[in-house]
Amino acid sequence: MNFFKKLFSKKKENMDSQSEKTTSSQPQNNSKKANINTIATEEYFDKRYQKDTMDATVLDGTLKMIEGYFVANKLKPAITNPINHPKNLDLTINEGFGFDMYCKALDMDENYAVGLLAMAFNDFMIKQHGFKLYKDTEPEYPLRDMTLKYDNQGAKLSLYPIEYTVKVLNYEANFNDLYERIKYNLDNMPTSAEVYHKLTKKK
Repeated sequence: MNFFKKLFSKKKENMDSQSEKTTSSQPQNNSKKANINTIATEEYFDKRYQKDTMDATVLDGTLKMIEGYFVANKLKPAITNPINHPKNLDLTINEGFGFDMYCKALDMDENYAVGLLAMAFNDFMIKQHGFKLYKDTEPEYPLRDMTLKYDNQGAKLSLYPIEYTVKVLNYEANFNDLYERIKYNLDNMPTSAEVYHKLTKKK
């Protein structure tokens, strides 16, 4: 559990204040289309973002906990395999006694629910769609030091699992809606060369 101690070593009050700030930082439109918000050199990217990994033992325990949640609540997963499909993660929030209460029943701090669900979502996106996990050394907003990125020939799609999971647990969003938007953007994502051509063509 050192992974979570490292992630959530801050006081609960600080976590709460960060959650409030995070909500105001989110885009207000619900369009599926992603916007280009940063153009950076490879040198800058490599300096700012450090490749990260998830502890295999903790991940295995996380997936078993999700399976256990369905058993404890006598629920049927929406998707049998993988158990950490976004539809199943949403069920742990909206059906049964709630994943945060499930964690408390196992003597885990409520912040562990955020970390466990974010880890489960990370694993799904990495294995199913080839995203890579990074640590942002210069996060622009609270709760964005963990980021998933998909590389399409230099153009990158970024996700912020911790930030989004906090919103899900606050009933402000759900995992499958995010997943549907991600799939749409992956299908319509340009390469860096295409972006450059489009920008230079405007001049």
